[in-house]
Amino acid sequence: MKKTPLERAVSLLSRRKFLDCIKVLEPAQDLYRDVFGYYLTGGLACLYLNEFGSANRYFQIARRYNVTDSQLLLGQAVLYLRVGDTARAVQYYLDVRERDPKNRIAKNALKFIKEKGTPEEILRLVESNALSRFYPPLGPNPSVIFGSIFLFLISAILVAFFVIFAPKLEKLRPKEIRFDSSTEFLNAEDYSVDLDSLKNNNVDESKIENGLPSTQKEIEKSYRAAYRYATEPVDGDETQHRTNMARYESNRLLASPAVDESLKKKVRGIIEAIEADRSSEPVFSTLRDNFPCERVVQNPELYDGCYVQWLGRLFNARTEDGVYKCSFFVSDEEQARIFGIFDMTFSAIPSEPITGDRNLDVLAKISVTTGADGKPKISLIEKQYAVHLRNQSVIQEKNENLQ
Repeated sequence: MKKTPLERAVSLLSRRKFLDCIKVLEPAQDLYRDVFGYYLTGGLACLYLNEFGSANRYFQIARRYNVTDSQLLLGQAVLYLRVGDTARAVQYYLDVRERDPKNRIAKNALKFIKEKGTPEEILRLVESNALSRFYPPLGPNPSVIFGSIFLFLISAILVAFFVIFAPKLEKLRPKEIRFDSSTEFLNAEDYSVDLDSLKNNNVDESKIENGLPSTQKEIEKSYRAAYRYATEPVDGDETQHRTNMARYESNRLLASPAVDESLKKKVRGIIEAIEADRSSEPVFSTLRDNFPCERVVQNPELYDGCYVQWLGRLFNARTEDGVYKCSFFVSDEEQARIFGIFDMTFSAIPSEPITGDRNLDVLAKISVTTGADGKPKISLIEKQYAVHLRNQSVIQEKNENLQ
């Protein structure tokens, strides 16, 4: 059944759509000329819109038909309080308390008038719109209630999905990793693997070092990433791959005791294929993923075989058995901080001397071995180097000042 204008207005008022409420009431004035609810609803809507003159007119007419309604009395009382007529306001609040001794708004308003009812304090409340706390209550907002119910139902559906249906969907997942793409040096069919054979179930996951894959999902994700980085072209260039990331993910799998040995064998196959594909070795212009020195020295094994571009200087240059060797001091541009010192061999003897007074950008391959102390030892194999030009004048000036 279609709602009457007053019913629509009351509904809009409860949903705090005050302006819409007035728009519905005004054209229907002739229909409700002697109806108390019409004028009370209009007065409350105007009050909440801060249209105090209109609210007062609606309330005055409403009093012709009912002088005991608590909402009407509270509405008129707050209007008197607003203009500083505390005596009239107190009388109206007392009338409310007489009919409803537990009325919270009347109780709080009387307490405010008694303790702080000065003109200055009332003016402060008016200017800050804090007087609205004494407005007649409108009851629960249906929009908020329906919204809360809707959110509750959505949450319940999601919980039910994860509790009931997610395990069933998990059973529908493919039981085998089958790659859709391959390159000339990695055949997709050779690297498919049964998901049940990913994990070494005899290992306590809680004892595996942070950062290493331990669960079946983590191992699967890392293995897929290693293969994808090694095979997918970069920016449409079939000759370029993110081999640094492929090597890094492969090293993570090899370092984790949770990975089954049969899978590690396939991972080693990825590494061997990367090593054999010399045409994909990066140069300065094609290095896609660089690793900072500070990160590498924390977990060297994870970066074995990766290429890095670091800034630093060379010292103790020498040629031994036809191999050019030196110590590479990795640092910031101003040489204010040394991040690491590494032995480095060059792929070829440099055509011109490299002295320690110049910063170099060096592209090198990381090699990790076990040192005499049993700890991982990082050494570098140079691929490319170039004089670092930026800020050379500043560094030269510092050197001259030290001499």
